[in-house]
Amino acid sequence: MSLKHSTKGSVNANLNSVVVRRSRGGPVPLQFVIPDERAQYRLREGSISAVVALDDRTSHWQKLKKDSVAQIVINTLSHLASGANICFLKGGYENFHSQYPELCTEQKTIPQSGTETEKIPSGIHCEKLSAYHKPDYDQGKPVEILPFLYLGSAYHASRQDYLGDLQITALLNVSRRDTQQSKGHFHYKWIPVEDSHMADISSHFQEAIEFIDCVKQAGGKVLVHCEAGISRSPTICMAYIMRTRRLQLEEAFDFIKQRRALISPNFGFMGQLLQFESEVLSSTPPNSAAPCSQESASFFAKEFTLSKNYEPSVFTFPTSLLAPIPIQ
Repeated sequence: MSLKHSTKGSVNANLNSVVVRRSRGGPVPLQFVIPDERAQYRLREGSISAVVALDDRTSHWQKLKKDSVAQIVINTLSHLASGANICFLKGGYENFHSQYPELCTEQKTIPQSGTETEKIPSGIHCEKLSAYHKPDYDQGKPVEILPFLYLGSAYHASRQDYLGDLQITALLNVSRRDTQQSKGHFHYKWIPVEDSHMADISSHFQEAIEFIDCVKQAGGKVLVHCEAGISRSPTICMAYIMRTRRLQLEEAFDFIKQRRALISPNFGFMGQLLQFESEVLSSTPPNSAAPCSQESASFFAKEFTLSKNYEPSVFTFPTSLLAPIPIQ
C-alpha cells in the first residue's frame, strides 16, 4: 500500500513496521490508515458509500497475507467505516495501470539540495513547460458535447476568438479561481471546487444543471471549464447528461471521452457520480420542463442520443475490477 506509484486521487497508507508488527493483522487506529481528519469524519458518519483498497499486484483479497498492509487496511476499514462498502481492486495497481494508465501517477523523489535544473534527471517529464508549448489539454478548441454544451480548459475560456467562433454565450467555471474578467461579456457562473478526491462536487450538480438548462432555454451555448478540462468540468458534464437522459455513469463517461479523450475525473468524483447514478435511475423524471427563471431550468436535453454502434471505452471501473469484501 505504500507505493511509489498510485491511482489519481488515492491515499497512500504508510504503516511503519512497528504498527504492522503490533497489529498482528488486525485493525489499527484509523488515523494510521487515513491521516486526513475530514476523511476520517466522513467515513465514521457514513457519508462515504464505498472504499477501494489495493496493493501492487495481488489478484484477490482472499490471497492477501494476514500481516500485509493491505489486509490491515481492509480490517481497519471494515471495523470503522460506517456503512461503506469495502472493496479490493483485483490484480492491484499493476493490473489497473495496464488497463487505465491515464488514471495513474508516478511519484518521483527530487533531492532538496542544489538547483532544480542540476538535480532533475533529463528523462523525467516535468510539469513546468516552455512558454512556447501548450500542454495537451489546451490544444485545439473546446469540444462540443451537445449542440448547446461545450467542454474545455481555462485557456479555452480565455480565448475570445474561440468563444466567438463557437458562438459561446455563457461560461460555467468549475475551479478554484474566479475569472473576474469574463463576467462582463458572458452569462457567467463560478462554482469553486478543488480537484481533490476529498472535494464535494456532487453538492453543486443541481445548480450546474439548472445553469446549463437556463442557457439552453435562452438559445445560447455554454462552455463548462476548469483549469485543464480533465477532472472537474467533465464531471459536471457527465452529471448533466446522466440527469437529463437518465444514463448510467459508464455510458456518460464513454460519451464524454469520445469527444475529449484526455478526461480523467479523480476517484472521489467518480465515486460521487456513481452515487448520483443511483439517485438518477431511481427517481421519476418530471413530466414537463420548468420555465427558466434566473438560474432555474428544466432537466431535459432531447438533442442527445447515443449512437447504436459506438465503441465504448475500456473504462469499466468500478464493477469489473472490484471484489466486494464481506464484513464479518
